[in-house]
Amino acid sequence: MSISFLQFCSCSFLIWKNASLTLERGWSSSGKRITQTEVLYQEKDSWNPLTGTSLKRHYNSIIRIFDPDLSAAPVDEIRFPSWILPGSVYYHSETETLYWIGGRDDEYGSFYRIPTGFDLKRRQDLSFEQYLEPGEIPIHLVPSPNGLKIAMIVAVTDEDLEFLKPELVVVERKSDATAQRNVGTRVLLSEWKETPAYKIRWSADSSVMYIQILESVFSLHIGENSLKRAKKFPQCFSPPTSFGAVGISASTQTKTVLEKPDRVFTDSPYVRSATEIKDCRP
Repeated sequence: MSISFLQFCSCSFLIWKNASLTLERGWSSSGKRITQTEVLYQEKDSWNPLTGTSLKRHYNSIIRIFDPDLSAAPVDEIRFPSWILPGSVYYHSETETLYWIGGRDDEYGSFYRIPTGFDLKRRQDLSFEQYLEPGEIPIHLVPSPNGLKIAMIVAVTDEDLEFLKPELVVVERKSDATAQRNVGTRVLLSEWKETPAYKIRWSADSSVMYIQILESVFSLHIGENSLKRAKKFPQCFSPPTSFGAVGISASTQTKTVLEKPDRVFTDSPYVRSATEIKDCRP
């Protein structure tokens, strides 16, 4: 009976196969280069088909940078030894810096993650983990339009994976690009959830961070240490900065056609009610 089973069953649960997620792409801050993020892993079928899922391991990621005017091949590739959170890759071309939120385990999208980056000019890893308090995780990481600041929403999680003690952390990079950084602001938020009613976005001149929490919108002027209720604020909260991910890419490692954004990142029009906030992604 056992011999017959081995002869006729599919033994895909015994073999690990290489796989990858759908490629994600985005524009650099200059609008001249394209990022393409690929998350690779190994998978095999579960021994129990009733689970409806496969087993996965050995995540690693590649961020490719393309210059469509120069070559069909990537002009640079950065590797990361785990998964990368979708929508978290930002490439600021003027400061030659990549930012993303990456995993630290083999459970894709888990809360075991770190805020990180890479200095392309100096070929140096940039870790922002030191700006997290014990037990905190990064939920969002968004660099400013000028590339000299990053805003992070961080929190600790409870057993039900609810966010406790959420905070807005702003890290400022030195303009001389010495890789020295300092925390400019750390502000406690009343609450945070991963729903459309909670958003952040930079002002176009990188001087103000706007935070939506349900029906309220607050502003934080960089250099200050407290939130103020915003009387007016930009209508577009998505995208949250002037560059970043714009969608999925074709299943190829060569450059793909990607229309340049037809919308300039701007603060106008302003609105006065959170119900008027829109998603303005292309």
